[in-house]
Amino acid sequence: MQVVTAELIKDKKVLLRLDLDVPIKEVGEDGLEVAEDFRLLEGMETLKLCLDQAQTTIIMGHIGRPEGKEVEELSVEPIYDWLQQYLDCEDLGQRKLRLLENLRFESGEEACDLAYAKELASVGDFLDSYTPKAELSQTRSVYINEAFAAYHPAASTTILPTLLPHAAGLHFAREVEVLTKVRGNPGKPLVVIIGGAKVENKLPLVLAMAKIADQVLVGGKITLELVRSSAVSLPANVLIGELNKEGTDIAEETVQKWKPVISGAKMIVWNGPLGKVEEDQNDQSKNIAQLIIKSGAESIIGGGDTITALNKWGLLNKFSFVSTGGGAMLKFLAEGTLPTIEALR
Repeated sequence: MQVVTAELIKDKKVLLRLDLDVPIKEVGEDGLEVAEDFRLLEGMETLKLCLDQAQTTIIMGHIGRPEGKEVEELSVEPIYDWLQQYLDCEDLGQRKLRLLENLRFESGEEACDLAYAKELASVGDFLDSYTPKAELSQTRSVYINEAFAAYHPAASTTILPTLLPHAAGLHFAREVEVLTKVRGNPGKPLVVIIGGAKVENKLPLVLAMAKIADQVLVGGKITLELVRSSAVSLPANVLIGELNKEGTDIAEETVQKWKPVISGAKMIVWNGPLGKVEEDQNDQSKNIAQLIIKSGAESIIGGGDTITALNKWGLLNKFSFVSTGGGAMLKFLAEGTLPTIEALR
């Protein structure tokens, strides 16, 4: 997998797939702004490289799930405002920079429509299948993927790289490097903590993690599904946390049971809060975070809700590596690759 360099993009037009899918909040009566900008910040090293070296940079990405319809509150306008402030410029055009509207406003994006991918590529100049590889360096456009979290097949992530010379963004490449180490050469004991509210497809990931981890600690909403699913036989190294009486957080007793496991770990991977962390009384995830920090283990965390919570508690910078992807991180750990990675090979 090639990684973006100054030489690759020098004086060319760059189509940059950034991770724009960040929380947006209302301000005033009609205004919207970025509520949490971690994913955007992680893409700025690559964007600055493009601004310094490329002739033109065209940013594309998605927000939410508009399902092929134009939804006003999912417009990229707050991203435009954020970029203006971050880059300290009144007009993005003065920095040879453009921002395309939410790609998911078009049905062709999630449908992996080739015609739509060619439309995106035509913003630059796409290659026909007969273009010899020897001529790639002579093309004027390059595709860069800096959206690790957007791992599902889509026109902009898995089709567009087949039409243009391509490379991974700088943070995208670091994600792959760090998670490859977790799969292939982790610190031992390795402890994986899985929570979150998105239950779908988590069970296969729990089972996959059990094959590479010494202990898998499971909390949050997924615990209810595992308890109800009597047909599932869990490995002995999977520990299911108990919930409090309200069912809104893991129980304090669970934190105490997990404490020696976390304290003795050399590497810890955590994805998903273990309760409704938006409510301040549900503070066991914060206690788990502090145990991880105190353990001194190499710590890798991921998932938008986890990042938001740790930011709120002022703990985000205490971890060794923060992945921009929640589901992407777990899927990579389970399978060793992603459709978007394969498209860049």
